[in-house]
Order: sequence, then structure tokens, then C-alpha cells
Amino acid sequence: MTDIGIGVLRSAGKSALNERFRSGGPPDPPLDGRTSGELIRLEIAPGVSQLFGALLSTRMPWQGKTFDAATSRGDNIFTRGSLPVARLFSPGYRGFRGDGPKTYRAFAFRTYIAAGREDTDREVLKIDYDLPENPKVTVRRVLDELVQVADGAYLGKAHVKWWWGRWQRVAFFVLLDESKDS
Repeated sequence: MTDIGIGVLRSAGKSALNERFRSGGPPDPPLDGRTSGELIRLEIAPGVSQLFGALLSTRMPWQGKTFDAATSRGDNIFTRGSLPVARLFSPGYRGFRGDGPKTYRAFAFRTYIAAGREDTDREVLKIDYDLPENPKVTVRRVLDELVQVADGAYLGKAHVKWWWGRWQRVAFFVLLDESKDS
């Protein structure tokens, strides 16, 4: 797998991350299978980002995503230890599925190619959670965007639509295609 310098990305400012994001394009070939993920930067609000960042640095439940190119769908992979908290915050959600002894999958999405929210002059892979089976108050308000930045390596932006109707980019993340591991 190509080394994309995750450590460098983690220490980069948002303008450098944006520049790297803008240098990419939709995954080619389309993603199909399991990816491992890493949160690179949170941008919720001053103080809040640092608090959540500190909490997540000790225990990050999100592990990546799975993709099914044939159906343009996928879901997220989480550590099994986070399941009780996920159930607490999503009490009516019925999409939790086992994924092995250490992980589970949840929060389905559909994928499609379209212009970016912030980068309207670029095509990106949209990862859209606005599906009837997802929790309406939380997960359905999320829209991820992904570009390929190296062979088997992808940089993503996570956006949230707040209750008052405004969209905000809240994070950058990296996905690595597990089938490209050497």
C-alpha cells in the first residue's frame, strides 16, 4: 500500500488538508470491500473539538467502512466494546450487525459521484447516510465525501447538517483499502 503520510496529515492544518483533498478524485476503481479508517482532524467548535479529540485519542470506536460497489452501498465498522454506548444513543436503531469477535457494523450508507459540498468544482464520492433505517436525529444528518489520494488511500471530509439547516464540515478522515495491504 502507498504510504500517504498519515502522521503528516494528522499534523497538517485545515488548509493543507483541503489542498490535499482537492488534489484527489473519486476512487478509481470504485471501492469494493473493507477499509480501515482513522480520524485525522475534528472541527466541531472551539473547545468541543479538543474535548472530543482527547476522548477519541484514547478510545476510537470507529474502525473504517465496508463498500459494495455493485449496490452502491456500505456501512461502518466499530469496536465491539462501543456497542452498549451506541445502543444507548440510538435506542430505536435495528441495524447493528456482528462483524467478528472484535467489531460490529452499523449505520448504512449509499454512495454516488457528485460535486463536493465545499469543492463544487470537484467530483467526489458521496457517502450519504440519509436512509430510512438510520437514526433521523443524528446519523441521517451526516454526509461524508471521499477522494482517492494514492493507490488504496482515500481522504475524506465529514459534514453535518445542523438542526437549524446549516451544513458544517466537522472532520477529516483517512480510509485505507485493506485488500492493498502488503
